[in-house]
Amino acid sequence: VAVCLTPHQPRVLFDTRARAMANASKKERSERVELPPPPHVWISWAVLFLYTAVAIEGAIVFYNYPWLTAISIENYSAGPVAFASVQSGQIHLCCVYLIETLLALGPGWCAMSPGWTQFELFIHHVPYVAAVALAFFGGHAERWTAPMTMVLMTPLNEGMFIAQSLGAPEWIAKLRRAFGFGAICLLWLCETWTFQRNLVIHYYIGWSAMPNVLADAVSLGGIYYHLVLLRLYVRRWMKTRNP
Repeated sequence: VAVCLTPHQPRVLFDTRARAMANASKKERSERVELPPPPHVWISWAVLFLYTAVAIEGAIVFYNYPWLTAISIENYSAGPVAFASVQSGQIHLCCVYLIETLLALGPGWCAMSPGWTQFELFIHHVPYVAAVALAFFGGHAERWTAPMTMVLMTPLNEGMFIAQSLGAPEWIAKLRRAFGFGAICLLWLCETWTFQRNLVIHYYIGWSAMPNVLADAVSLGGIYYHLVLLRLYVRRWMKTRNP
């Protein structure tokens, strides 16, 4: 049986397919399930306290960090005192991340609610903890103390997120978005520069530095993730014109 298509039928078929794909995309977005807050408010306050404590520690580490070493190729070591401070702050931050991950995977709670799904929280916390463990246990942390110091400023963002869920005024939300965008911008610049600087150092060392090159390549996931976050910040601002 011959089937004759009129000139308008391909366009109709294309429009139908486009609508079907758009509906499927909307359905996927509608199935996004955000984690509820803990039923006991003291749990949210406890997580807020932990994030605040790490943020204060991070501010002290940030202030005392020898930032000129971050742009140096020949003398990139921050020194034993700064290294110990960064290591301590990272351990504390990773502990908070693990606590939040257990709350999300166990009872299914999130103190930073609403806004986070179980998968989003898992993909934000767990890979970072794994990367930090690789850096310190693998002997790679010395090259990455500058970005790690930058990261120690971000718990303030999570803390303000929890404060919002606990009823903080609206200006806290605007402050959080402005701080988060600025902090991620600086972090992205710092980690991107550090990765490139490390490549130069490995190049001068030669083939024996290949294991370090592969270890540093792990950071590309974080660099890409933070670039995606910046893009989302910009898209949201362009859509709402509200920081």
